[in-house]
Amino acid sequence: MNIVRDFSPLFTPKSIAFVGASRNREKWGFIILNNIVCGQFKGSIYPVNPKEKEILGLKVYPSVSQIPEPVDLAVVAVPPSVVPEVIAECVAKGIKAGIIITAGFAELGSEGEKLQEKVVRLARQGGMRLVGPNCFGVLSLAVNMHVIMPSLHPHQGSLAIISQSGNVAASILGRGNRWGFGFSRCISSGNEADLHCEDFLEFLGEDPETRVIMAYIEGFRDGRRFFNLAKRITQRKPIVMIKAGATQAGAKAAKSHTAALSGSDSACDAMCKQAGIIRANNIDEMFNISAALLHQPLPKGRRVGIVTVAGGWGVLASDACVAAGLDVVHLADETIRELDEFLPSWWNRGNPVDLVAGFWTGGLRKSINILLRSPQVDGVIVLGAGFSAMLGKTSPSETESHTSSETTDSMVADDIATLRALPELISRYGKPVILATDKIMMPAEWEDGLSQVLRDTGIMCYSLPDEAAEVFARLASYSEYLNGD
Repeated sequence: MNIVRDFSPLFTPKSIAFVGASRNREKWGFIILNNIVCGQFKGSIYPVNPKEKEILGLKVYPSVSQIPEPVDLAVVAVPPSVVPEVIAECVAKGIKAGIIITAGFAELGSEGEKLQEKVVRLARQGGMRLVGPNCFGVLSLAVNMHVIMPSLHPHQGSLAIISQSGNVAASILGRGNRWGFGFSRCISSGNEADLHCEDFLEFLGEDPETRVIMAYIEGFRDGRRFFNLAKRITQRKPIVMIKAGATQAGAKAAKSHTAALSGSDSACDAMCKQAGIIRANNIDEMFNISAALLHQPLPKGRRVGIVTVAGGWGVLASDACVAAGLDVVHLADETIRELDEFLPSWWNRGNPVDLVAGFWTGGLRKSINILLRSPQVDGVIVLGAGFSAMLGKTSPSETESHTSSETTDSMVADDIATLRALPELISRYGKPVILATDKIMMPAEWEDGLSQVLRDTGIMCYSLPDEAAEVFARLASYSEYLNGD
């Protein structure tokens, strides 16, 4: 069995039949079709609606059977009672994959469950595999396929998402767009009537387009299979997962949301540790960790060096690092002497390396370089890059304002040069450099500029010291798992 080849009608289709296409801009039949068209799908699109002749410049067909060419994938957005008839017609047409957007099945109770079972039975009799129902669609950037509800058009990259919730998937995609991280696939699995999260995990594990897998899971259909797959996949690709429904209230919500049974949270936690799954507590944490795994090397240990442009953040980072199980190491005398050569005489001469609000050319970069070179340090957390942009914005006189502006421009240029140098430093020393800066305090134009610079480098900048510490700790834990520690 070659799962990448077997799933090609779903993830790399050459043609799509859209059943339930609509002219009404408020209906999913228009919104999703419009996203497919605007996403510039690399294949043929066949809208299906017996009442229309043309939508979005595309010829509309009265039924699936009247489409003159072979079809790989059917997208279904019709009322639930009509879905069995549509699936039967797709099977007769020889369509091998379907995405059922429509809700109103097992999540509503026994009658909906019976209808869902009928749909699956019809599909399986004809060798057709289904995503959903009750899902927001599938994104597959290899063929520019945007079969999704929200009008999000991320660029192609190496992050993948499996999510039993459409809006959670959308939240992750939005974060990727904000920080310039691209995606390979995004699967909103919904009720998982036919294909389950385990099937998608197996596919992504073999998918050459995917390097990091994110998963939002409300309940497993086959926990043992998920565990066995994950244990094999995490040796090659990291899996970062949110397992929802940890509380009684959450489990009840999951049941009514996607008909998922949540199971024991403690058992799930044990499974994650044994399989090498990185378990995240929320959406931000999952994205933060996944973004770091794309471009940061794994630390060989938990010894961290901290460079900060402001003392308080260094104190907070130290506490956060210790709380996360990291070692804020004592710097060797040789490292202190190297820093003494350019830091002011009143610097703290320890770790964190506090630049005491000193913004001199090359100071931040030199400090990072020295800590990375130190054999006592497994990686560096950098706090406050870009902080210099806050200076020189107001001055008491025109002359002083001009001088201040020149100084600020010089410091900002140095900050940018430091950020652009990070990929080379990371590669040279094979150690992670984790950034955090208080972007709320930045002028909007500098935050935009910082975002663009970081997009070019592929490095994520977090908002708070504890986020940076948590990311470093998760990288260290995954490294320990891979090394059998």
